Amino acid sequence: MKLEKTMRSLPQIARTADREGAKCAVSPRWLPTILCLTLALTALLATVPTRSSAQQPVPVQTAARGASSQPSPEEIIRQFTTKESELREIWKEYSYQQESRMQVIGPADTISGEYYQVSDFVFNDAGTRLEKIIKAPPSTLDRAGLIMTQEDKNAFINLQPFALTAEDLPNYSVSFVGKEKIDEIDTYVFDVTPRIMANRRELNRLKDKRIEGIYFMGRIWVDEVDMMIVKTAGKVVPEFKQRFAKFETYRENIDGKFWFPTYTYGDDILDFDRFRVRVRMQIKYRNYRRFQSDVRITGVDEVIEGLPEEESKEGAPVPEGSKPRPGATPPKPEKPKRPRF
Repeated sequence: MKLEKTMRSLPQIARTADREGAKCAVSPRWLPTILCLTLALTALLATVPTRSSAQQPVPVQTAARGASSQPSPEEIIRQFTTKESELREIWKEYSYQQESRMQVIGPADTISGEYYQVSDFVFNDAGTRLEKIIKAPPSTLDRAGLIMTQEDKNAFINLQPFALTAEDLPNYSVSFVGKEKIDEIDTYVFDVTPRIMANRRELNRLKDKRIEGIYFMGRIWVDEVDMMIVKTAGKVVPEFKQRFAKFETYRENIDGKFWFPTYTYGDDILDFDRFRVRVRMQIKYRNYRRFQSDVRITGVDEVIEGLPEEESKEGAPVPEGSKPRPGATPPKPEKPKRPRF
């Protein structure tokens, strides 16, 4: 209020100075008042933000620098697929044990049928996978109207542990979803779809050849530090006569360097043409250890040198593909009828 009253008296001050005809524009007796007024106006104007000072260029630049520090989705894809290829090759230098279980779940969570197998996997110098069956009781899945197929076993061994290598990348469409923290790990998330799923002609070709369940489709999580896949979730496709359960595969850091699969789990409803059935799948990967072996061929069996004595006495390992491989298909007419759910 004081400042406003002083400002209103300015015209009167000027008129008084003119009447007195002073050499200066203002009489000396008004100088203290004018000086105080000038200082007050200067202080007032200093508190009013200008257009340029109201803008905040520094935070914007900082945000821009932070955004540019994150690799582009294309660069992330290039890095993790390359490392996935390297990991698959390194994996061949490790022996491990795999415990596979597939169950048909009936009313009140009862088990109507089960496939169960424990195998040791080793690799020869040529990179050939060798499976030594440790435990394999007779499957009872047929009691529930299902049988195992080669495609399911291939999914157990090849598709569920590893998701997407650089060699596989041309066959897939990969889209960036965002970022997510899982188990205290910051990850990049991607959706993965085989390109063939949009190609009707190629799908018909596979159907005519009875080829199914050879691609992974789903979501992957990539550690943003190591640029390695730490989790996958999805299923194997395409499906024609067979049905494949959805699954999630988790990985752990082995030897402080490599993210190897350690656990796969799935609980899903399989819809066939004539019925639907609930299945539960569980796969455990354990006892990873660096292992190299020399293999010599003796007749139809392969003998692995370098195995512990107690293991070598159990019999020669069985090369992959020399026995039927399991999976889920609709029951044949002569099979027992499925239980009612």
